Amino acid sequence: MKIDELLPGPAGFVVLHNTSPDPVHLGGWSIRSCSGTGSTELAVVPVGSFVPGDGDYVVTGGGFAGSVEAHLVVDSVAGNGLMLLDQSRKRVDGLGFAPDTPCRENRAARLCDHLSLGRDENSTDTDDNLSDFTCQAPRPGITPTE
Repeated sequence: MKIDELLPGPAGFVVLHNTSPDPVHLGGWSIRSCSGTGSTELAVVPVGSFVPGDGDYVVTGGGFAGSVEAHLVVDSVAGNGLMLLDQSRKRVDGLGFAPDTPCRENRAARLCDHLSLGRDENSTDTDDNLSDFTCQAPRPGITPTE
């Protein structure tokens, strides 16, 4: 599982992508939001949640107005990055866009005005957020409003 695309804010979203051909049980996984040099729990994926092989799990902020149906809704996709933790609370992936955030992997990604941060079509992960994430138009159906 990877953090594949992110747009922070109350109308924002995060897309988790299963890079495996096999289904993944996400129940009990945690998404943490980083702020400054700390992190807090943004959401825990409900028990019984599965992501099919090469599938997505979408978490949106409460103000999200896209046509994609969210699997999970939070007040806001807040902070300066996110961490994905598995059921045992082991860090699986991270994305940070501030130099001091504990969410980042190596160099911080650059935040984009009105565009999301996303990986390439192969969900390439080199453990360097600046290399792995680029500014892009949100994927079809994910059209947040301000």
